[in-house]
Amino acid sequence: MQIFHPTSVFLTMIVLCSLLSSLAGVIVKYSREPVTKTEGHFVSLKCEVHYEMNCDIVSLTNWWYIKPNPNEPESKPITDPNQYSITVNETEKEQFRNRNIFLSFNSLSLEDSGYYQCDAKCLNSGTQAKGHLLYLNVTADPNKGLKASTWSGQLKADEAVLALSAILFLSRY
Repeated sequence: MQIFHPTSVFLTMIVLCSLLSSLAGVIVKYSREPVTKTEGHFVSLKCEVHYEMNCDIVSLTNWWYIKPNPNEPESKPITDPNQYSITVNETEKEQFRNRNIFLSFNSLSLEDSGYYQCDAKCLNSGTQAKGHLLYLNVTADPNKGLKASTWSGQLKADEAVLALSAILFLSRY
């Protein structure tokens, strides 16, 4: 008794292999850990994209998107070169390319807090991949707005000691 017909097994394998190869067209990955930084500091988010050599990746300026709120329906592309810089490094290995896309903030502001997402798309096959939402939490700088120096009290004490010393010195003569 034969459970599977050899032809049906062969056709099933072809279909499965073609599905797996189309799924592997583009892969996007990066850390799931939320990032917390203080305003005014530097941070760089890294996204790794792995794709086949015959894949044309689109839209280098729109690799990263932001959602200020995860419940918003659409993400906004990151396009302001005065606020962000995007750097791309690419290497080739066998039939795949590996691309690292860094989204860098030179001086974080509280408005940079939000959910960031990296994506990639193959033009010729239509295959695309999106990463998960990565939360960037920018906290207020506790030293921002402080005008008094930690040495100001010491300097006033030094002035008082100097004045008292001068009075004592002059009173001896």
